[in-house]
Amino acid sequence: MRRSKRYAPIFVDIINNQAYVDMNAAMIDDLVKSLGRTYTEMVASGLYLPDGPPKGMFDDSDTLSMTTAPGVELGFWASNRRFEALFISLLEVFEGDPIYKGTLPYELKSRMSQAWILSKFGSPLESRAPFKMPIRGMTGGTDTYRLPGMLKDTKVVFKYNAKMEVEKVVFRLNEKAHV
Repeated sequence: MRRSKRYAPIFVDIINNQAYVDMNAAMIDDLVKSLGRTYTEMVASGLYLPDGPPKGMFDDSDTLSMTTAPGVELGFWASNRRFEALFISLLEVFEGDPIYKGTLPYELKSRMSQAWILSKFGSPLESRAPFKMPIRGMTGGTDTYRLPGMLKDTKVVFKYNAKMEVEKVVFRLNEKAHV
């Protein structure tokens, strides 16, 4: 994130030999506002991205990713390294999954349910019904919103578990430019 006094220190995971930023709501907001920029533009603007540059699972991957803090993953389009999605994990899907424990912007909380989201933000722009996934079982579906204070080219997707608790928050661009 930008080098500024409002940011918490970096910590190092000695076991996995990885540096992370101790994230907070301001840093998450800065990342959301950086959607659509390239990795190079983000670094040039002063954002500190300790696990960069982003990497693909395979040499010919269409998407690249990087982790900036436990439970926080940035998704990029491979051909132009454009930042297109920010994934924040709030609950474990599988035992041992990293979860984000910092604060969130846009009046979001670390523990939310679909009922809380609906009462706070009203009807979603889009919804996807619960569905069954191989290996993990039932999910609770998703709801997509544009939240007050977010740039108009950005949406947020709330992914629910079978108990209708928010397990992941995904900030993403409305339109993806895959050039």
